[in-house]
Amino acid sequence: MRENERKLPEKLEINFVMADEEVNRKKWRLLLSGLNLENFLKNPIAIRQHDTWSVPVGRWENVRVEKGQLLGTLVFDKNDEEAVKLYWKYKDGFMNAVSIHIVPIEESEDESLLLPGQKYPTIVKSELLEVSVVTLPGNANAVKLLNMDGSEYKLSIITKKMEKKEKEEKVQDVQKNPEMEAMRLELEKQKKINVKNLLAIHKSRGVVGEKEVEHLEKLAMLDYETTEMMLQAREVVEGKEEKEPSEKKGEGTEGRQLAEELKRFQHGEKQEQQDERAGWTYLDWYKKDQKGLLSMQEKEPKKYEQLVNSWEKECKSKGLNLGE
Repeated sequence: MRENERKLPEKLEINFVMADEEVNRKKWRLLLSGLNLENFLKNPIAIRQHDTWSVPVGRWENVRVEKGQLLGTLVFDKNDEEAVKLYWKYKDGFMNAVSIHIVPIEESEDESLLLPGQKYPTIVKSELLEVSVVTLPGNANAVKLLNMDGSEYKLSIITKKMEKKEKEEKVQDVQKNPEMEAMRLELEKQKKINVKNLLAIHKSRGVVGEKEVEHLEKLAMLDYETTEMMLQAREVVEGKEEKEPSEKKGEGTEGRQLAEELKRFQHGEKQEQQDERAGWTYLDWYKKDQKGLLSMQEKEPKKYEQLVNSWEKECKSKGLNLGE
């Protein structure tokens, strides 16, 4: 029996959940509270596959938002043979989904709005343009994103505001443990003094030129131990003043030469340092390799926790109050 020969009800209508607020297959979500329906309700068309050039196959009625879902009734055009065929596709279960087409107006990376599995921002304000019958949605509420001019709208991957988060965590740590923060500041101050003394010693040996002091200070603040060993390995030219890096054999700037020298030295001492670090305490890591300590905290949390606990026990055994 042909579709147009099947007995049709007086009104070809089917109820749909058009969208919800869950994370869809494309890893983002929509807040329906910010979905503007005003203009859509003036022309509530239903088309196929978001093809805005095609003739509508029906209209939407009773469109509303209830309990986190966008609901509506699709009334198929009884006088359109293609629309009748689509009606039977849905009634017979060969098609089941519809998809909304919106213009995003505002998106948010607010962490309180993020759900597990979400990779892209939450669209908090948008405008509904049309709702289509589709064969394969992003999920039960597939959403097509376009700009007003018809071009594709692309969501950016959620930015992990690590600097802000780390700053907030640091403030919290300071508030909880003011004694530890005071100790940290004292260690930082002592580190700068040590760097100044280190360079003064090797300047007096004649192996550090005036023009490279600034660069060496930066290197030493990042990696004191390696810089110290590198300077100790420099040989004094007997009977002559050590030439500035820029004067040596036409080599490049002092900064570039220092970087190359440090790289060569680090390569030769890498295994030795790894062996030595096996016995480092928390304080050793903090004084000599803060970046490594942060990396351990992120990638090896158990090892980091053991290190901190051991350090706290040692401090308490020496009568230092680290706070609660």
